[in-house]
Amino acid sequence: MDDGSGADVRVLHVDDEPSLTDLVSIYLEREAGDVDLSVTTSNSGTDALERLRQERIDCIVSDYDMPDIDGLEFLRAVRSEHPDLPFILFTGKGSEEVARDAFRVGATDYMQKDTGTDQYTVLANRVVNAVSQYRAKAASERYGTAIEVLDSGVYSLDSDARFSSVDEVFCDLTGYDRSDILGTRFTDIIENTPDELEAVFETVTSSTGPETERFEAVLAPGPNYPHDDLLCEGHLAARPTEDGESGVIGTLQDVTERRRHRDRIHYETRLKDAVLDTSTSLMSAEADEIGTKIEWTLQTVGEVAGLDRCSVYLYDDETNVAARMHDWQSGNHTNHPNRISLRDARWLVERLHRFENACLHSVSDLPPEASKTKRVLADAETGGFVSVPMVSKWSLVGFVVFDVVDDGRSWTDTEVDLLRSVGNNITHTLARQRRERELRRQNDRLEEFASVVSHDLRNPLNVAKGFVELAREEDDVTHLDRALDGVSRMDTLLNDVLTLARQGRKVGETSSVAIENVVERAWKAVDTGGDAVLIVEDGLGTTPADEGRLQQAFENLFRNAVEHGSTGRRNPSDDTVEHGSTGTQTVSGDDAVESGAAEGADSHGDGVDRNPDILVRVGPTQSGFYIADDGSGIPEDKRDTVFEHGHTTSESGSGFGLSIVESIVEAHGWEITVTEPEPDLGGARFEFDVGGVRSEVEPRFSLSDD
Repeated sequence: MDDGSGADVRVLHVDDEPSLTDLVSIYLEREAGDVDLSVTTSNSGTDALERLRQERIDCIVSDYDMPDIDGLEFLRAVRSEHPDLPFILFTGKGSEEVARDAFRVGATDYMQKDTGTDQYTVLANRVVNAVSQYRAKAASERYGTAIEVLDSGVYSLDSDARFSSVDEVFCDLTGYDRSDILGTRFTDIIENTPDELEAVFETVTSSTGPETERFEAVLAPGPNYPHDDLLCEGHLAARPTEDGESGVIGTLQDVTERRRHRDRIHYETRLKDAVLDTSTSLMSAEADEIGTKIEWTLQTVGEVAGLDRCSVYLYDDETNVAARMHDWQSGNHTNHPNRISLRDARWLVERLHRFENACLHSVSDLPPEASKTKRVLADAETGGFVSVPMVSKWSLVGFVVFDVVDDGRSWTDTEVDLLRSVGNNITHTLARQRRERELRRQNDRLEEFASVVSHDLRNPLNVAKGFVELAREEDDVTHLDRALDGVSRMDTLLNDVLTLARQGRKVGETSSVAIENVVERAWKAVDTGGDAVLIVEDGLGTTPADEGRLQQAFENLFRNAVEHGSTGRRNPSDDTVEHGSTGTQTVSGDDAVESGAAEGADSHGDGVDRNPDILVRVGPTQSGFYIADDGSGIPEDKRDTVFEHGHTTSESGSGFGLSIVESIVEAHGWEITVTEPEPDLGGARFEFDVGGVRSEVEPRFSLSDD
C-alpha cells in the first residue's frame, strides 16, 4: 500500500487524554501486521482540523467526549472538507443513540472502548480495512472517468444547433438511426428542459462564454432504444466550422442507471433512518402507548417506502385464522380484510411457516396452484406486496403485510430486509407488552396471596385458637365445634387460593371442545340442592380450550348461581317437551326442550319442574356464550368489582370463586364481563368473549414467555 510518502498508512488519533493517545499509537503501529502504519496524535478537535489541512492523513480515529468540540462536531467539520476520508469513532461513551448519530453524520466505523489490549488489534484491522476500501474507491473513480469517455457518444452541431454528424456510439446510446437524426435540432429530442439546453448552446457559441459547458437532460429515445426513459449528461464545446461559422462538438453519456442507483441508495438510507427511529420509539413505548406507536411505525415506514397499506396480523393456529390488529393506509384505499382464513391463503402461509419473506411484484405472478391466495389478494385490491413473518420462540405468531395497489412494484433485497426488521421490531414490542402484562398479573396475585395470609386466614385462625383455649379452660368440648368451623374456613380459603394460583397459569395444550358437553358435566358436578334447572340453548358450538379448566369455570359460576338463587323468577315458556331426567333443558328456536328436573317438582305429570327455585341458562352469543340465572342479580355499581378476590355476599363463600373464573378466562386469552340481566330472568348474566384475536387481550397463541 506504499504510495511513496514514507508510510503505507498515516493515522490521526484524536483524544483529550494524552496518555491514552500514546498507548493507542504504540499498539496501532505494532498490531498493523505487514502494513507500515504511523500514528499522529492530537488532543483536541480544533488542533486536529489544523493538522488535517497541513498533513496527508489516510484515516482519523477520534474520541467522542472532548472538551472543545465533541466527536460528532469534529466529524461534521471533517466531512465538510473531506467527504470520504475514513473516520472511526473510538469512544468510551457507547450508546445506540451515539452510534446512530455517528453513522448519520458520515462515520466510516464505530467502536466502543473496552478493557484489555485485544481491542487495539481489532482497531488496527478496522483502520487498515477502511483505508484499503477508500483507496480502492478513489482508484475506481480515476479509472472510471477514462472509461466513461470511451462510453460516450460524440456528435457535432451546426450554428442552428442541428446535428451535422454523430458517431456509432451516439446512435447505439440514443436508439436513433444516423439518417434520422442528422438535420434534427438537438433541442427537439430534449423532453424535460429544451430551453435550458438552448441557453447552454448559446453560451458556448457566444464570444464571451466559456469554452465548454456541462448539461444533464432527459432525452426522447429513438425507436431502437430498449427502455422507456433516457437520462443523459454531456458536454458542449465551441469549435469553428470549415466555412467560418460557429459550431459545437459534444459528448453524451447515458447515466440513467447511475441515477437510478443513486436514487436507490438515497431511498434506502432514508428507509434505514426510518427503521432506526421507529425501533427506538417502539423500545421506549409504555404499555398504553404500544398500539399507537405500532401504527405510527407503519405510517412512517409506509410514507418513506411509498406504500399504500401496511397491516399487522396475529395468527391463531387453532382456528387457522389471522386477524388484523394494527394498520395504516394512505389515501382512500380499501382496508385489508379484518380476518383471513389461512386455508384460503395456503401459498402465503407455507412460506411464512418456513419463516420466509413473501415478495411479489404483481399478484398476477402467483403460480397456478396459488389460485386461492390470488383470489384473497385480488379481493383486497393488492398489486405488489411484501409479507414478513412474525416469529416468537421459533413459532409463527403473525405476519406484517406491506403493499401497493398497482402492479409492477420492484422490491430490492435491502428494502425487503429492512421491512423484515420492522416486522421483528413489532414482534419484540408485542412480546414485551405480553411479558409486562403477565408480570402485572403475577404481582396482583402475589398481593392477593399476601392479603389472604395477613388478613383472610388470620381471622378464622384467631377464631379456632380462641375456641380451643375456651375448650381447654372450661373443659367443654362443645367449643371445639366452633373451632372446627374456623379450621374449615381456613381449609376452604387455602384450597381456593391454590386453585387461583394454578388457574392463573397460561393454557398449554388445547383441543376443540363441545361447550354443551362441558356445561352438562359441570352442572352434574355441582350440588344444586335438588330444585334447580339448567337450560342449554342450541348453537353453543365448539371452541379451542383446556376442557378441565373450562369445566372448573362453569362449576364456579353454577355454584355462584345456586348460592345466590331466588324463587322470585318468572316461569319459563310452557311449550316444553321432556327429554329425560338429567336436570337440564335444551332450547331450540321457540321451543324449550327440557331434559328433566328434580324429582318431586312435577306440576304437569311429565317429570318436569315448571317452577324451580333456581333456573340457570347457557346460550350462544355472536362472539362466545353467556351464563344467566334468575337470582338476586349483581347491582350495576358492583359489576366491575365482582371478580376481585374476597368479593362475596355469602357467609360460607371464600370470595375467590369468581376470581378463579376470571383467571381461567384470561389464561385462555378470552374476556368475561358482567352484563345487563336477561329480561325473562332478571338475575346475573356473565358473557364470555372467545372470539379470537383482540388487540386489548393478548391471545394465548401469540408472543408468550419470550
